[in-house]
Amino acid sequence: MSSPYFDDHSFDLVAAQAELRAFRLVLNNNLNLGEREHVLANFDKWPQLCSLFGTFHPRVNRANLVKREFKVGAHFIADLAVRKDGTDNVCLVEFEPAKPNDIFAARLQGRKIPPWASAMEKGFSQIVDWAWAIDSYRETPDFQDAFGGKRPNVMGVLVVGRSTSLSDNTRKDRWAWRSQFSKFDGLQGVVLQTYDELFEWFDIQLKDFAGQTTPTASTGQASAPQVQS
Repeated sequence: MSSPYFDDHSFDLVAAQAELRAFRLVLNNNLNLGEREHVLANFDKWPQLCSLFGTFHPRVNRANLVKREFKVGAHFIADLAVRKDGTDNVCLVEFEPAKPNDIFAARLQGRKIPPWASAMEKGFSQIVDWAWAIDSYRETPDFQDAFGGKRPNVMGVLVVGRSTSLSDNTRKDRWAWRSQFSKFDGLQGVVLQTYDELFEWFDIQLKDFAGQTTPTASTGQASAPQVQS
């Protein structure tokens, strides 16, 4: 049974496969992804893929509670939240755009390696603020109702950029290190994903769920949902 903070969700493998094909079309047809026109507009239409964000949390997997524009404390909004009903296991998601320099800045600014880009830092700062809000508002009744408890198990996910931005081993290692070792009170961990990595992760999950190869756009039985491309 859902709470007033979430919408109930039932996982449908065939629908999820169709949404994944639509996601692939967006990635194939757009080198750059705008946050609103290509990401938020489409994930509004992809509830099955939204539920799959629960697979980043070891205690959620396929979430059966989903909410877009989820309030975190009094001041912050997550683009997406998913939760396992009857638990305090929650995954919060922040989407940022995907342009060539949205993970690492184009200018070296006197450095030998590029600094993190503003889009990356903006999204990461949002996750830091969620951690602060979780720690600050956990005593309030609204917080406990929304998160399922006073000390919820919350995972943060930031999706930003394309994998082409990780063009050398140093960039790849910095990306992986920041995801693996960023820890905050209030969060179980932080997962960083490019949109290409996200597609690959979802594809793996659906293949596991199906026990076979995910149908391609040409052989699948379900038609792909409309996308904002």
